[in-house]
Amino acid sequence: MRLTATTSTLVATIIAALSLTSSVHAEEFWSEKDVSIVPQTFKITNLLRTLDLSKPIIREITSAAVQNIHTDQNQTDYYFPVDQAYSDNLSFITAENRKTKEVLEVTKDDEFYDAQFQYYRIKLATPLPPGEKVQITVRTSLTNIIRAFPTHVGQAEKQKFIFFGNPFALTAYPATKQKTTVITPNNVLEVHEHPEEVDVVVKNNQVILGPYNDVNSLEHGIFEVQYEMTGAVPHIRSLRREIEVSQWGNNLAVEEHYNFVNRGAELKGQFSRIDYQRNPMGIREGNGVLGFQTKIPKLARDIYYRDEIGNISTSAIAHQPDHIQLMLKPRFPLFGGWNTTWYIGYNTPLDGYLRKVTGTDKYILKVPAIAPMPDTTYEDVEIRVVLPEGAKNVKAVLPYEVDEIEYSTTKTYMDSAGRSTVTILASNLIEDHAQDLFIEYEFSQTSYLTKPLAAATMLMAIYATSIVFSRLDFKIGGSTLKK
Repeated sequence: MRLTATTSTLVATIIAALSLTSSVHAEEFWSEKDVSIVPQTFKITNLLRTLDLSKPIIREITSAAVQNIHTDQNQTDYYFPVDQAYSDNLSFITAENRKTKEVLEVTKDDEFYDAQFQYYRIKLATPLPPGEKVQITVRTSLTNIIRAFPTHVGQAEKQKFIFFGNPFALTAYPATKQKTTVITPNNVLEVHEHPEEVDVVVKNNQVILGPYNDVNSLEHGIFEVQYEMTGAVPHIRSLRREIEVSQWGNNLAVEEHYNFVNRGAELKGQFSRIDYQRNPMGIREGNGVLGFQTKIPKLARDIYYRDEIGNISTSAIAHQPDHIQLMLKPRFPLFGGWNTTWYIGYNTPLDGYLRKVTGTDKYILKVPAIAPMPDTTYEDVEIRVVLPEGAKNVKAVLPYEVDEIEYSTTKTYMDSAGRSTVTILASNLIEDHAQDLFIEYEFSQTSYLTKPLAAATMLMAIYATSIVFSRLDFKIGGSTLKK
């Protein structure tokens, strides 16, 4: 379980190649003891950390028993640190009271900031008196952390990944006792590096680190495990989601454009169709992708699925009690490093997504941000919502922070002034972000006449033009008068 000199050199080479700490070298990143800059008003009496590596998206659950050690002041803010080297990989974070299951507010803190750690402020549901304890559970999701090693595998060969991280639960406060449990997809695993204080325990598909006693705040070390994981590492490089609202036609039109890549271990050599037909199950044991599944609204109609070449017949829908399961199959299996593009679209009744505020001209549109695909990461997402012509005072209300919100005007057929448009740009999303976003706008009753009046005006113009042109003589030369 310990490293030999040769293995240590190999691991160091791997770490450098993976560049897991971006511009910060691993040996520099863990070279010094750091001091938490947040007020030391809490002490952690016991902490249990679970690190789930069974899927491409790394899930971490930290449950801490927290005690207010301030002598005469209630506390309302608990701080949770994240390594700056992994800040771009942090996709989702939530917190709750472990006992009551009450969701706690989590915000990125701007006051306490340094070059190595980003702190998140967790607001307690009720102020915690001196000497009292509360149990806080923090859940985080990290993307693009694991790397395939070896980087290339055969067509039906199983792939392995390396996880390199901190064996200690990173906290802003000292902990009397803590333990980390690492969960891998199966029992095919090897621990290459771990702290010397306590030997690791491997039980089936779990690696137990600790318990550690009297752990300092921001304690860090080196831990590395290599494990086997079958299946693809699905990644959407870009998703463009276009939503068009038609109150006149009571219709919501949706079209989604996907650029997909499999981030698993790359295929060694060339794809063999003969080997694939001889052993079709081999691709399931490796990392090839045979198809995709996504959910669309239950009342969706006019469903289509196309790629760059055209219409594809290898798609199917399955009606579920509350949604439609859309199953898509690309033209060829997608191995590690392979990519493809496609787009889907459908129409659905608008009244299931639009609500009018009683006694006003205000409407609230509620639509999901993305259609989730299991275990998939979304690198760049653009959501474009085109509202009816005449909509004004538009405001987007989102359940989480995004990169940018743009307000503009889009002109389509039969438009006069154009339609108000909201464009939302986001990055590093996962299926947890498949939440509803809200678009508020005002739309008066007279605005319903905008489209018919525009159409009538255009038809009258065409009719008047045709009358004028029908009375003009376009013959070459004048008419000949008979004597």
